[in-house]
Amino acid sequence: MNFMRRNKILLISKKEWDRFFGDRRMVISALILPGVLLYCVYAFLAPNMVGLIIGGDNGSRVYAIHPPGVIQTLFEHAGIGLFQVNYDEKEDILGGISQGDGNFLLVFPSDFEERVAAFEVGSGETAPEVGLYYNSFAEGFLHGFSVINTILSAYERSIARRFDVNLSGGGDMAAPGETGRNFLASILPMFLLVLIYHAAIASATEAITGEKERGTLSTILITPITPMELALGKIFGLSVQSFLCGLSGALGILLSLPRFIASLNARLNMEQELPSVLRLDAINISHYGIWDIAMLVMVLLSCSLFIVMLIAIVSIHAKTAKEAQMILSPMVIIIMLVGLLSALDNSARVEVFYSFIPIYNAVQSIDGILNQNYTSVQVLGTVFSNILFALVGTIILSRLFKSERIMSLN
Repeated sequence: MNFMRRNKILLISKKEWDRFFGDRRMVISALILPGVLLYCVYAFLAPNMVGLIIGGDNGSRVYAIHPPGVIQTLFEHAGIGLFQVNYDEKEDILGGISQGDGNFLLVFPSDFEERVAAFEVGSGETAPEVGLYYNSFAEGFLHGFSVINTILSAYERSIARRFDVNLSGGGDMAAPGETGRNFLASILPMFLLVLIYHAAIASATEAITGEKERGTLSTILITPITPMELALGKIFGLSVQSFLCGLSGALGILLSLPRFIASLNARLNMEQELPSVLRLDAINISHYGIWDIAMLVMVLLSCSLFIVMLIAIVSIHAKTAKEAQMILSPMVIIIMLVGLLSALDNSARVEVFYSFIPIYNAVQSIDGILNQNYTSVQVLGTVFSNILFALVGTIILSRLFKSERIMSLN
């Protein structure tokens, strides 16, 4: 009896295995593709993302006004060139730093060494002050700042902390709100597209494969409606649903960010080695105008059209809604991968050519809008190309509706 029961269990299991492994699309999309994509993410992209966050030596210069000899020696030992400049060059250097050239400026009092020697800790007098100017938004900032901060801290400890850094001047030259906007732009595009894609999978597979599976799609096609009208109605209706789902997710993220940023800044303030430098500015939605919001809505809507079109074409080839969802699920990893890749290539924001690469164009446009660093030509190019691709895909979908082989696939 137990043998017969085990045999039945094995027969049922074999039937499921045959169904899965006998379908090449299922094996590729559900078994092979996720592993390959995740390998690419962690083997190639993740190290680059770590480098992007931590930074590296990007060829930045450290300028100094009235640097004492001991400071020059310490920088030489650290393998960093210290470029001594005159005070009348200060404004030009600060202008470059504020524009994000990645350079640093140290400003010492002209009598720094004499004042340090004469200063007594605990006397109540003001200690000599060193001004350190930087731009926390510049590429490779963290690496350069860490080295400079380490050198100054080591020298300060060696002379019993007889000077202060940025007590009344110096500091971050990044534009107000820039770090907050950059943080928002780094996380929101990918999450928006993933939310839109998940909503599109849930609705489009049911509206296409589900109705085909139940036979209602064939019934609709024999009514006085053309396949093109059916395809347009499906794509447009499902796109609006997906867009609203993405918008709902975006509102959830935006409403949660103030608490997240406050807690993150509180945690960073506890770190002694990197005081306040890495604090994120509060995100102020009022920085974005009506035109910015309109551009963002157009990009998201056009991207929803493209995503829904793509899902609809895949779904109509599937036998069941469950199969369609399994085939389409790995594409979430691709969207995440594209979102991370775009963060590594900020130059794409100004290249109109990139506006014609689906998904990637939307991520770049959203990133540029949130950073307020975009052109109307770039965004409108993204919207136009997405609508064009969606229209071509809709034509293909309407022809698939007329295919007896596809419609009878079950």
